[in-house]
Amino acid sequence: MSKNIKTQEAKLDLITKFLDYANCADASYAMLQYVFKGVIKYKNDNGNELEKKVDTQRLGDKHNNQNSTYARAIQARFEQNKIVKIEPKYCISLINTCFDSKEITLDNDISRVGLNDALSKRTIDFVNRFKLLKHQPNTTSGFSVTLFGEKRKQIDSKTKEKIYTSEYGYINYILAIRGIEPKEVK
Repeated sequence: MSKNIKTQEAKLDLITKFLDYANCADASYAMLQYVFKGVIKYKNDNGNELEKKVDTQRLGDKHNNQNSTYARAIQARFEQNKIVKIEPKYCISLINTCFDSKEITLDNDISRVGLNDALSKRTIDFVNRFKLLKHQPNTTSGFSVTLFGEKRKQIDSKTKEKIYTSEYGYINYILAIRGIEPKEVK
């Protein structure tokens, strides 16, 4: 019995599409409201609440040669269990010892991803391919929705690299709706 090559290709294409949808679903849990608001609120080591103005770019991994807010939010979500070492505050070079250094996880917290931190390949591929079109953060009832637009894939004739463009619109719109099961009222 001969193998049907077209069937094998279709299965791989279908698996790739499911992976894209899974990435969109995972990304919809990122703290994307900061991308639209342009402000991140966080607490410093002393417990004081601080505000920091950020870019509102919704496509691409770089903004003014630094990580965009969109890329930082996606990185914090995709790498939420990654352990990051915080630089020590006090070091004594004579005895080669540092104090107050600690390891933390990103824990889906955008303020823990720096403007110049290295981004994962998964994050870079995602933010350059999917534009964040709309995001409704969690309401009091636990409902939220995120809309992504997938850019068209083209092959660069010179470099033979895949590039994504939204010149003629988007090829897919992916809507991620989340919510919690309503509690029974007695």
